[in-house]
Amino acid sequence: MKIPKRKKGKHTPSHERAPAQEAELAKRFGGKVTRGSGNGNDKGDVRVKGVLRIEAKTTKHKSFSVTQDMLDKIEEAALTSAELPALVVEFNEEGKPLRSVAVVPLWALDALIPAK
Repeated sequence: MKIPKRKKGKHTPSHERAPAQEAELAKRFGGKVTRGSGNGNDKGDVRVKGVLRIEAKTTKHKSFSVTQDMLDKIEEAALTSAELPALVVEFNEEGKPLRSVAVVPLWALDALIPAK
């Protein structure tokens, strides 16, 4: 019988990189890493109380699909605490970061930079 990858206990370099990515984001923005990253009531990976809620993703691939469910989850968590939501995607190679991008709702940019 073949053992599923998720049961083998081996993680990809991206999985191994994720905790460091979260810690770096927390330090960069002066927030805290959320324990359990959404297992409990607190959703999102990093939180700067009253300011920002971040869902962090990391991938070794050249592309990453952002779904409405991902955005809904972090936006709902942020809005209930009057925070701005962000999805941060890190592209890496062998677990080494190459580039990071943030996906935020347009209304969040409007909140930061009012229209003229």
